[in-house]
Amino acid sequence: MSDGWQDKAGVIHVHSRYSDGRGTVEAIARAAEQAGAEFLILTDHDTLAPLRDGKEGWYGRTLLLVGVEVSPDDGNHYLGIGIHKEVSRDAPPAEYIRVIADQGGLGFIAHPDYPPQEQYPLKRFPWHDWSVTGYTGMEIWTYTVDWLTGVTSVWRLVKALMSPLATADGPFPETLSRWDALLKEGWAKGRRVVGIGSQDAHGILYSYRRMFRAVRTHILIAGDWRREVEKDKALVLEALGAGRAFVANDLLQDATGFRFWAERGSRHTPMGGVLAVGDGVWLKARAPVPCRLILRTPDGVLAEAEGETLTHRVTGPGVYRVEARLPYKGAWRPWVFTNPVYLR
Repeated sequence: MSDGWQDKAGVIHVHSRYSDGRGTVEAIARAAEQAGAEFLILTDHDTLAPLRDGKEGWYGRTLLLVGVEVSPDDGNHYLGIGIHKEVSRDAPPAEYIRVIADQGGLGFIAHPDYPPQEQYPLKRFPWHDWSVTGYTGMEIWTYTVDWLTGVTSVWRLVKALMSPLATADGPFPETLSRWDALLKEGWAKGRRVVGIGSQDAHGILYSYRRMFRAVRTHILIAGDWRREVEKDKALVLEALGAGRAFVANDLLQDATGFRFWAERGSRHTPMGGVLAVGDGVWLKARAPVPCRLILRTPDGVLAEAEGETLTHRVTGPGVYRVEARLPYKGAWRPWVFTNPVYLR
């Protein structure tokens, strides 16, 4: 679709040898380029040492940016992106959310939900403090947590390692429900809650390259890369902050070119944008391949269509987002989750 926006698929939430990851920054960037990721956001635990060491920049066709994961021992992990100074993991969540925002950075709640302990074999780090405000958004699909769910035996582990899609079932329903509730609350208060997809990649069990082909966050930028690090970094941060993005499991099918927008007369507003509803707005979605398209509000499903397009007219204000599913081994598997269009 030629609408002036360029779709850039990237991987967010990646760990290197600077914390508990297995790979060097250079090897991780190489894996990202081989996997076709156009940007990568490194988020080592509680350190910005890669930034100070000059690791941020272009590596072939991949732009690597350096952020941080604030990582208290009992959960409340938080991604800080676009900042220049670490934040104490010993501070309460409200404090490190504020400090990251004060640096002009973006902040995302990491892996907010986990399945019960008997379904997840590793230590769990959920988000506990839902009284906080001021964050940019949250991970709605954390790939590592997703595919490890149900790996409770050696056979299940072998199955998961043999097929990246075998145990990756999509975002947890409780996470999507929580996101919808936050979207509804945020809309009433005039703020966004941006949903992103993440990897939480460590290069352990699964190679970085293999993981980087799966759940990615696609952003829409105006024009194309400038091939200047600071300018391109600003493009990524602006798109993420505005919610001009969608989450896709590109291992099922490359979702590049997926679009969701609102249209009123000559006004076209992409996902993340705000449009006055006036006497009616057309909500439109277009996929690069036939799929099941689902238009939702925080209160439930509004419309569905099978094929490459969905068009639906609405006359009321609200928060509207789209999900897409693809057929895989006899079932409709989760594929794309867009950020909302906001109608006022």
